Amino acid sequence: MQILHAVLSHGFYGSERHCIELATAQARAGHQVAVLIHGGDSPCALAFRDEIVATQAAMAREGGPGAIQLIVMPRALPPVLHRPFSRWTLMRLRPHIVHTHLNPAARRIGRVAQASGIPHVATLHIRYDSREHSGCDGLICIAAWQRATLDAAFRGEAAIVGGWVSAAIHAALARVTPQDIVRLRASWGADDRTIVFGSVGRLMAEKGMDVLIRAFRAAFPRYDEPVRLVMVGDGAQQREVQQLAAGDARIAFIGTLPDIAPVYRAFDVYVSAARFEPFGLTILEAMDAGCALVVTRTEGPREFLKDPRVLWAEPGDVKTLAAQLSAAAARGREQMAYDLTQFARAGAVTAIEAFYGAVLARRK
Repeated sequence: MQILHAVLSHGFYGSERHCIELATAQARAGHQVAVLIHGGDSPCALAFRDEIVATQAAMAREGGPGAIQLIVMPRALPPVLHRPFSRWTLMRLRPHIVHTHLNPAARRIGRVAQASGIPHVATLHIRYDSREHSGCDGLICIAAWQRATLDAAFRGEAAIVGGWVSAAIHAALARVTPQDIVRLRASWGADDRTIVFGSVGRLMAEKGMDVLIRAFRAAFPRYDEPVRLVMVGDGAQQREVQQLAAGDARIAFIGTLPDIAPVYRAFDVYVSAARFEPFGLTILEAMDAGCALVVTRTEGPREFLKDPRVLWAEPGDVKTLAAQLSAAAARGREQMAYDLTQFARAGAVTAIEAFYGAVLARRK
């Protein structure tokens, strides 16, 4: 099957990782895959290029029938020419199906595909929007709550295929040494008696990083307590959350990182303080690293997190989050083991391939 994935992001976060890991897995499975991105020098583009080069090298060693390529829409191209560029790309590739990720790609690539007679599948990484998604031939929901929001205007195929444990991060976690962990924790002022809380994600209101800082300072008001909070990511709320943490040397902001695996290994407790979380791929990554969990009762996590050891807080509620941070600290440092078999990428890739088949059959 010839498949075109499209994502027009600048940053490289959970949705973008989902896209490239799906595309490379499909190529390894024998499909002819192309990935269309916007601009060649963004964090998203650099990460995609690295993943594709590594996949091409592995496929060359294995000698399989699949292939994968990267197509770059020039950043200098004005928006009025995005659709003509998409049309030219589709005419050249003639894919059997176009799979878009996030609304800009659905709007600028997916609609052109549908107008050209090519089936368009979109993954709902965030919310269903009737204006953006009702005309799609197929929608892949990453959680059941999304499917429940589809309205009568949508007449295509729909399926629920959740997220998976990142293959790249899983492999990187295995390479982290005890010495790596000690060095990284020392850079945060943490020794083997310190409880390190960590959170990974964009610094934006939906992720609740402001709530997390307030809760951390409420739970541990004395500066001599052996705790640290490490926040990984950047975003529009960066200045605000840094101001909330001002004067507290226990709180570290370390921006975005090309290799997140050592950081997960150095955390003791992973915290998702989100006000809204469609699924929660970073939670899976933290589970794979063996972190204890403090999580708010948001849309995705309350569907897939069934482990009784998870400590739950209410979204946007400083008081309940502070109480659970205190409870996690009282447990002490403990490496957790989780059953992640239901989050294997292979199963999701198989389910998505079957979904493509249903969409194509419906089109005929």
